[in-house]
Amino acid sequence: MRSSLALGVTGFSLIAVTYGLARFSWGLMMPAVSEEIPFSVHLAGILTACSYLSYCVSTAAAPGLVARFGASASACLAALCAAGGLLLLACAVSPLMLAAGLFIAGLSAGVASPAVASAVGDTLPPAQQDPANTAINAGTSAGIMLSVPVLLLLPGGWRVACVLFALLALICLLPARRYLPKDRRVTEKDRLSWRDLVRQRSLLRLGIVAFISGSASAAWWSFGPEILRNYLHLDGRDSSLLWLISGGAGIAGALTGLARRWLSMAQIYRLSQVAMALPLLLLASLNGFSWWLFPAVALGGAGYVTLSGVLLVYGAAATPASAASGVGVAFFMLAAGQVAGSALFGAFYAGFGAGATLLGFAALALAMAAVLPGAHEA
Repeated sequence: MRSSLALGVTGFSLIAVTYGLARFSWGLMMPAVSEEIPFSVHLAGILTACSYLSYCVSTAAAPGLVARFGASASACLAALCAAGGLLLLACAVSPLMLAAGLFIAGLSAGVASPAVASAVGDTLPPAQQDPANTAINAGTSAGIMLSVPVLLLLPGGWRVACVLFALLALICLLPARRYLPKDRRVTEKDRLSWRDLVRQRSLLRLGIVAFISGSASAAWWSFGPEILRNYLHLDGRDSSLLWLISGGAGIAGALTGLARRWLSMAQIYRLSQVAMALPLLLLASLNGFSWWLFPAVALGGAGYVTLSGVLLVYGAAATPASAASGVGVAFFMLAAGQVAGSALFGAFYAGFGAGATLLGFAALALAMAAVLPGAHEA
């Protein structure tokens, strides 16, 4: 029991650092960073895409890293990438340095999820794996919740916040080294090549769904604060509060295992897609502040974290011999969609305005609600 609890806390903390701090805090920092290091809306999309692109690269490489070096070493690598990227962001004086910092920080999350999923698969009995994976995945929300008060209240602004986030990433090295499995005893038949993975129809469908869902999610997670401040003309405090509510509501993703008592995994998946679309539809229809923003962004945050947890479960179930491989495919395609979505949203936002662009990205999420990513039912 103590070992499983230690594994859960370690995984939760690592996900909080690599996702909530090293990746998603950029969306909240971006307006303040652009005041000190000016860049256009189009370049903002490219900068954000750097983080997602590196996430794609590391997700593709992560199953091989976990198989060769073990979950513990891979998790330590993730923490080091998060720290290094955040420190580079703290020192940035140009868009190029920002891009480099975001790229390095983005590598961390792509390695962290497969490493933690592999540790869960190796350590816990099958009945506990789905609840553990979805609970650990909710660490994203904890990281986002932490980033808001730090960025708002810490003297020194976003640069000092990045240094603090980097220190928290380094602290994760200790439990990752102690509580995650150091050896990965994988037989030859457990090693799945990308060619083998592509041939599996269930993974192909999962990949398509994850890609389009990732594209839709980029609208809020890459440009949410930008939309709130420059399209709805909210002040920085209101924007940060809404970002905090969105991230905090993602903790609901930890309750996915409990929700399985009443709902199927397919129903949870559909609800998460609809929840992701609702805040985009509301943002597109507003011209300023509305109290409806609070429940809408909460639904959006809960929907995204729940969706990523559901895709994690589908991916692990699709490759039972090597959980990290299936999870790697799901998160690689989710990130690839976020790369494309970030770049496209920035381009369409600059060319057609926020309203039409938000409606288009909401339509993507609603369309995916009709397409199941696989046949998994625990």
